[in-house]
Amino acid sequence: MHHLKRTVALLAVALMATFGTGQAQNDDRPVVRVASNVSIPLRIYFEGQEIRGYEYEVYSEALNRAGYDVEVVDVSFSGIFAGLQAEQWDVAASNIFITEERHAEMDHSDPYLSAFDAIIIRDDDDSIGELADLQGKVVGTEVGTTQAAYADALLAEYGPFEIRGFEDVETQMLDLEIGRIDALTLGYPTAVQYIADRGLFEILARNDASFMIGAFFRQGDPLRDEFNAALNEMKEDGTTAEIFERYFGEAPEAGTAPVHVFEEPYVPGQ
Repeated sequence: MHHLKRTVALLAVALMATFGTGQAQNDDRPVVRVASNVSIPLRIYFEGQEIRGYEYEVYSEALNRAGYDVEVVDVSFSGIFAGLQAEQWDVAASNIFITEERHAEMDHSDPYLSAFDAIIIRDDDDSIGELADLQGKVVGTEVGTTQAAYADALLAEYGPFEIRGFEDVETQMLDLEIGRIDALTLGYPTAVQYIADRGLFEILARNDASFMIGAFFRQGDPLRDEFNAALNEMKEDGTTAEIFERYFGEAPEAGTAPVHVFEEPYVPGQ
């Protein structure tokens, strides 16, 4: 694969301070600011002071190939689209599912990953054995995500139960572990990774929808097309497959989002 020749800086929103990592910045290259919630296992996460993850490496490499340096802005998911529209950053890339509603409001890249949503419980909780047992319980979810929509769908079918909103995954997981909530919704691969790393939890159910994941841009921003061109090049030369296998432990299946080159820009629902 092409080596990642990028400049990456982490911008802490609360303090508006920039912490440099990697190589010295190339002043001749324009900087693109990418908003991510840097707490998503396997996708975008901290390893010490460094950012790692499949999605992080994909969007950094694509933007680098397009001629840009990258600043990563670590934000909660609930504010990621408002900040994009307000031009606080140029790209939103944070395990974002490409839904028809989001497609109508923003431009987005072709998919480079896909996922389901799941609901998990503590593995020692004998009071929940099926979705009907959620009645009267407290279910956590991350505000503004498709997992929140999944929780709403479960409420409509299996409620009543309380839905409690969170701004980040780690706080949700802690509250489930210590019993402040009884269940929570997560992206399916993230749930599998948390269970593998920590034990303590088990998957109660997952939905049937497979969501495509990509990077989001303001409508009409030509950066989207530059990103897609670089992403397609990465799929064709095996870069995305190599990154996927390094993080997920297996090669992506033929025809799936990490390797499929879309001849026309991806439109959800078509």
